Amino acid sequence: MQWFRKVLTLLLALGAVAVGGLFSLQNTLEVPLDLMVIQLAPQPVAIWILLSLAIGVAMGLATGSILALRRAATIRQLRKQRDRLLAASAEENAGGS
Repeated sequence: MQWFRKVLTLLLALGAVAVGGLFSLQNTLEVPLDLMVIQLAPQPVAIWILLSLAIGVAMGLATGSILALRRAATIRQLRKQRDRLLAASAEENAGGS
């Protein structure tokens, strides 16, 4: 089953590269990009679109990583709190008997 997942991942990656290549071959019209502060040199439309996609993916991964790190820190904190409460409860039960 592991090999099937690897083959499927490889096929999807190759498919994405092929679609990206075909997309860039079809969109060759050069346009400048005006960012209000700076105007960039004319590049094919496909370059601007694929670049914006890559930046969006990178920003999404960064945001997801930050959220995952926060969640992991919260989980660690809650586990420590649980352990302290369990220890206090055990001491209370041992002292009361």
